[in-house]
Amino acid sequence: MENQRHTSFLFVSLFLYLSTVSSEKEWLVGKDQRNGSEALKLLVFGDSYVDTGNWEKSSGSWHSPYGMTFPGKPTGRFSDGRVLTDFIASFFGVPSPQPYMWRKSVKKPLFQYGMNFAYGGTGVFNTMVNQPNMTSQIDLFQGLVKENFFTKQDLEFSVVLLSVAGNDYAAHVFRDGKEQDLPNFTGSLMNQLEVNIRRIHSLGVRKMAVTAVEPMGCLPQLTAFYSYENCSESWNSITDFHNRALQQMVQKLQLENAESKFLILDLHTAFTSALKTRESTAGSSLNPLKPCCVGSGKGYSCGSTDEKGAKKYEVCKNPELSFFWDTIHPSQSGWESVYSIIRPSLYELY
Repeated sequence: MENQRHTSFLFVSLFLYLSTVSSEKEWLVGKDQRNGSEALKLLVFGDSYVDTGNWEKSSGSWHSPYGMTFPGKPTGRFSDGRVLTDFIASFFGVPSPQPYMWRKSVKKPLFQYGMNFAYGGTGVFNTMVNQPNMTSQIDLFQGLVKENFFTKQDLEFSVVLLSVAGNDYAAHVFRDGKEQDLPNFTGSLMNQLEVNIRRIHSLGVRKMAVTAVEPMGCLPQLTAFYSYENCSESWNSITDFHNRALQQMVQKLQLENAESKFLILDLHTAFTSALKTRESTAGSSLNPLKPCCVGSGKGYSCGSTDEKGAKKYEVCKNPELSFFWDTIHPSQSGWESVYSIIRPSLYELY
């Protein structure tokens, strides 16, 4: 089963390899280290753009060729290597936080840099996968707070990363959601997202970063209908509407809580800019909207095998040149490009 961030796009039928790092150890301890500052905890909620291994090992993200670029084997990440969480953690000089599902099988000191509650395919509401939505992920977090797994001081030195909403729109359309209903749906989505953010804030976290939705119409799952030459303008208009509503909601939270920081990570601008840059530099040799890993026939996707275990997917020769890894997710190289664009805004969380 392919448990991807926008898994339900498959039902709808509409919808950076790092340049060079000095060593693997550099990424384990954090690349952009802060000198003389308190080690913070990174608390992660959301979908597969930030999930670092919460799905069970029978899922697609734990199968080859996922993880082929880094660390050379599947780690439960929906990419050939690192995802957004890894780059954000690097910025703060800490290792990527351990997935929640491993809390009982690894020693507690490994959670000193936070915890990842994100599950690929999930959203603010229930989507097309049977995994914890954002409210349930916060329930898991709150349970650990009550157990004093995370102390009040821990939360004071924490940053929350939220990545949600894309799967919600996919699930809404799959459930016969009409286009004219989308403004009302966005309103409901934004109301619940605000409730969730306020709830995390009430537990003692004072710094939060929430992602804007990427240009959904440019995901390969949709651009495949245009031979990977054009984005879907209708889906990009949905993206724009959502992001405007998100901006208004976050501004309201910031005005009401001046002592805290609520930051939007503008994935929309970052994706758009990175794709344009690759298009202008690749020439005719590489289409930035075309994914590196694709199914080799109808009904197959990246990582698929047939009943005999034979591979039913194809992988491009140079994943580091592709922005998209599969039909939904950026490659490690793609995420590095996105990170390089949003990185300056992260200083607001210091």
